[in-house]
Amino acid sequence: MTTTLVEDEERLPHLSGVGHPAPHRRTVTPWVIAIALFFAPVTWGLQLLLAVSLAGHACFPGAVPRALPLWANLSHWLLAVNMVAITLCLIAGFVAWLCWRRTRAERPGDVHHLLESGDGRTRFLAMAGLISSVLFGLAVIFQCINLLMDPTCLT
Repeated sequence: MTTTLVEDEERLPHLSGVGHPAPHRRTVTPWVIAIALFFAPVTWGLQLLLAVSLAGHACFPGAVPRALPLWANLSHWLLAVNMVAITLCLIAGFVAWLCWRRTRAERPGDVHHLLESGDGRTRFLAMAGLISSVLFGLAVIFQCINLLMDPTCLT
């Protein structure tokens, strides 16, 4: 009788007495972990690209800067882009927090023991996604503050 790799993997911990280093890996799918890790940085990059492109073309379409932007409601559009980006970073943070909640009891022991043993990879990725979401969310907020504090060429 042939067995699949998953069946061998499930029987192996019982045979060797050593469990898998990430026992809760099936509670959070790889796609959800990817969203938690990469959604906020990609959102920040797109927000920065879109906001700089819009403001740059509206205020500097040629060699000489304009006193007024090409579009009347440019500041409203840029604020809307920033609010959407903040919302998406909050969603990424919430997804990362949910992943961490599902995997926080992945292995018993304190932080130092888990760092030395390498256990709890799923929990580590969830925490990395949470930190990433917070940091890139702050970057989006600072960009929004920059827009409000320096209204060059914006009316």
